[in-house]
Amino acid sequence: MTQAFFLSCALPRALRFLLERVSFIVSVTLLNLSLAQASTADEEIAGLSNVAEQNGTLQHSPTSEAPNILLVVADDLGMFDIGAFGSEIRTPNIDALADNGVSFNSFYTSATCSPTRAMLLTGSDSHAAGLGNMVEHLADNQRGKPGYEGHISPNAVTIATLMKEAGYHTYMAGKWHLGKAPAFLPDRQGFEESFVLLQGGASYFNDMMGLTSQVPKALYRHNGKPVESLPEDFYATEYYADFILQQLNKNQDDDKPFFAYLAFSAPHWPLQVRDEHLNLYRGQYEKGYDILREKRIASAIKQGIIGPNVTPANRDNYMLSWSQLSKEQQKIQAKSMEIYAAVVERMDFQLGRVLTSLRESGELENTVVIFMSDNGADGSDRSKLEGNDTWLPQAWDLSYQNMGKKGSYVYPGAGWARASVGPFQHYKEFLSEGGIRSPAIISFPEVAHKKQMVSDVVSVKDLAPTILDFAGIAHPGHEYQGKAVRPMTGSSIEGFLKGNVASIKQDERVLGWELFGQKAIRKGDWKLLWLSSKPAWLAAPQNSESWRLYNIANDPGEQHDLVSSEPEKFAEMRDAWEQYAIEQSVVLPQWVRAVSD
Repeated sequence: MTQAFFLSCALPRALRFLLERVSFIVSVTLLNLSLAQASTADEEIAGLSNVAEQNGTLQHSPTSEAPNILLVVADDLGMFDIGAFGSEIRTPNIDALADNGVSFNSFYTSATCSPTRAMLLTGSDSHAAGLGNMVEHLADNQRGKPGYEGHISPNAVTIATLMKEAGYHTYMAGKWHLGKAPAFLPDRQGFEESFVLLQGGASYFNDMMGLTSQVPKALYRHNGKPVESLPEDFYATEYYADFILQQLNKNQDDDKPFFAYLAFSAPHWPLQVRDEHLNLYRGQYEKGYDILREKRIASAIKQGIIGPNVTPANRDNYMLSWSQLSKEQQKIQAKSMEIYAAVVERMDFQLGRVLTSLRESGELENTVVIFMSDNGADGSDRSKLEGNDTWLPQAWDLSYQNMGKKGSYVYPGAGWARASVGPFQHYKEFLSEGGIRSPAIISFPEVAHKKQMVSDVVSVKDLAPTILDFAGIAHPGHEYQGKAVRPMTGSSIEGFLKGNVASIKQDERVLGWELFGQKAIRKGDWKLLWLSSKPAWLAAPQNSESWRLYNIANDPGEQHDLVSSEPEKFAEMRDAWEQYAIEQSVVLPQWVRAVSD
């Protein structure tokens, strides 16, 4: 591994922290000012351009240049974990993007990371892209089947591949989770420079600890080559931002646009921060997750994120209220959330460093910034993963005193996850709204509908065609370099973002899902959902093993099952899911009853 990539600041860590805090407000203020000024300038340029074009004197304008694309993905961040969506967590840089961009409150992903990331980079359904299920949790009858390869499908082409071919610089740093074999690593999927974590998560520090007893060591790759050790001062969130910054600085004078994919592993478990950040939220969560959820929902209603008449989802039987916890349990839980909030704030800070660098270089004025989370917040008990019940106490320091530090293994749990997803039902790994409805923001200087919260349904697979449209690149369709490929099924929203169309609402659009034996289909305002009581490591929700029908427009909390009262709609939606299953060659796990049940 080239040591140049492991440069660390020579300042003492405590002094560096003080300087960061001093510069924090200044940088965010300048970022807001820069975005606003860039927008005004582009409006003036666009006005001049229109006049000049009418006179036939202007052939090209600055706004016609291919834009840079900065794609930022948070890992397991709930919709209501950022300030712009009603949170108390300090996220000024993300909030600045929302203030100068368009936010989406009906942005749909998969319920877990790798299927979402496959859709994100290909514009196709997760099955078409090879990630119908996470490789770690493939059922025996899914292994070897098309759509369940567990890595990017050979019949999929990534937007990074197309953008590199078209003359873009392509960079990636962070979590990959789309295959471990050489052919499926970022350097073979279109990224000219990459530093990535291969699996779903790991320690944030240089100890390279993995997530589970099955994968106990973190696997990193730099441009496809194994990374055997990390620098002493390594902290993942900071390092991923550093890597992107190094690539941007290296090539900033060659006039080529860039596509930078910054895939943070924050706030994925195990939650860890540097020692100087452990107390950023000390004492702020002692009243518990139930009160926090109420406050966030109230804040989200006040900010217009959700409607005032929403009925929040009920607590499942396996979840304990805050008052049911012992004092010791409350103490541990409160500290877990303190660390979670600190992890999120530090992610925001590192994003701010990248945005500030772009502002200072003048590139922010020609950059489309996309921020999103890959799924809902995580609420599962990670000690229940296979082998973790014995491996965790042996391999990690699980003491209260070590929580959040190097060697600790902290995860938020169901109570805090409910606060993160607000009124929605369940969380990551469930096809309920809390698992697949994530925050998303798109910002660039001339964006239309600025500062609006858009409620039209958007899918993560819409981002690939949107990015290609911004770049002026056509997808090859059914064939690429002599081999058959799956076409994109996402729909570009570039026209909406540029103000060419007033809405992106598609009344008859159908979105389908299948994961861990769960099934879901959304069509218009309606959603049909089947939850599974298996696999064993996933908490068994109420209302499992049967179809449930919801009008999501009226009931985003999925509390009122309409199967009995709307038999015709139920039949229509079930037919839609069966058609989706046929089109995507869905293979349900052996423990799930027949599709037609």
